[in-house]
This record gives sequence, C-alpha cells and structure tokens, in this order.
Amino acid sequence: MARNGMFSSNRSLLLLVACICFAIAVLTGTGIVTTDKIDWTDLGLFFGFLSFLI
Repeated sequence: MARNGMFSSNRSLLLLVACICFAIAVLTGTGIVTTDKIDWTDLGLFFGFLSFLI
C-alpha cells in the first residue's frame, strides 16, 4: 500500500528524525533531559546530512 501525505518520502522522514534529535539536544543542553551516552547533536547532523544525500 502506497503512503500519501507529508511523510511519504524517505527524505522527509530523515529530516523529521534530524529535527527530533536536535530538539533532544536542546533539551539536554538546558538540563531538562540528561543522557550521557548519546551525542544528540551529532546524531541530528548525521540524519540531516543523510537526508540531503537521498
């Protein structure tokens, strides 16, 4: 079954994931959320770059 709508392409899904990673990075930077094992900014940059390659 084909998907229709805003998130039908891989590029838009990767951009959404990148935005979520950056949002978590901002929350981590302000101290609201604490995660020590994952660098969310680097992960957001990775997914953002990957979305422009596709």
